[in-house]
Amino acid sequence: MPVALVSGANRGIGRETARQLAERGYDVVVSGMGGVAEMGGWWPGYRISKAALNAMTRILSTELEEAGAKVNSACPGFVKTGMGAQFGAQKPVEDAAAGIVWLATLDDGPTGGFFRDGTPVAF
Repeated sequence: MPVALVSGANRGIGRETARQLAERGYDVVVSGMGGVAEMGGWWPGYRISKAALNAMTRILSTELEEAGAKVNSACPGFVKTGMGAQFGAQKPVEDAAAGIVWLATLDDGPTGGFFRDGTPVAF
């Protein structure tokens, strides 16, 4: 059974991503990334956590390459979540999660990248 790690799975996009992966037969390991807002203010803390995630993606993709594991990160876009809805986001959580699930379920694909809706994004 394939395994997927979903961070931030306590609500919103992460929870929906975990649900869609489990529905496809994945053994899903979830974690909540609470407290990001307390890391020096909402936007700076959020941006610092994303920079750390990008660095971790590159490091793990290199370290796990020989084991055949693929490690990528994804940006779901401007999504109608608790955070995005207050600023007028319209993209449904289910659509955002579908882009992440696409990346997580690639049989043969890239590693060490950053993607939005199936398209590589420079970081």
